[in-house]
Amino acid sequence: MIGVVGGSGGVGASSFAAVLAVVAGPSVLIDLDVTGGGIDIVLGIEGTVGARWSGLRVAGGHLDPEVLAAGLPRAGPCAVLAADSDALDPAAVSQVLDAASALGPVVLDLPRASCPERAAALLHCELVVVIARADVSGLVAAHAMLAALPELPIGVVMRRGEVAPAAAAALVGASLLGVLPGLGPGRVTIDPHRPPRPAARVAAGVLAGLTARGRHAMAS
Repeated sequence: MIGVVGGSGGVGASSFAAVLAVVAGPSVLIDLDVTGGGIDIVLGIEGTVGARWSGLRVAGGHLDPEVLAAGLPRAGPCAVLAADSDALDPAAVSQVLDAASALGPVVLDLPRASCPERAAALLHCELVVVIARADVSGLVAAHAMLAALPELPIGVVMRRGEVAPAAAAALVGASLLGVLPGLGPGRVTIDPHRPPRPAARVAAGVLAGLTARGRHAMAS
């Protein structure tokens, strides 16, 4: 389970989360950022039939993983749970993540602001990827973001900017996982069948590194 969060606004964290889930597929992409506008819009499936957070009924009892998967809209290889309400119940988040983890890789689009649902989700994460802009204001914000996260494996993916990526990652205080082009104006829609190549390459590298880390841990 991998969390993705923006070190500041406007860095394309949701877009990278979507690409990461597509590359990891078959997978589950879960949107926990209620202020982000909906990960289904990022993937162009906002009109696709299937449950969003407001349609889930998970209070009390066990959430069957196969029932969850069957009820969600799909984008290519991903089952997608988009946020469409003002708030999420942390207990419901934990139930959904437990069920999703039985289905395969899970990618979480995390909110930047500290909140109970983010805290609940972070307990499940094997890695948190912070997307940061390689400029002064972006790096200051990303450093503050890392300081607010609990002690768990964290890496940074840099958007190219005025600071060299390796130096930018060192200033943030996290391992550099990859480098992405700068973002242009306007909303980016991700085609799940043809994700942008630079982001797909970085996503593949993140997944390969996590797999290698898991094998090393098992061997030791």
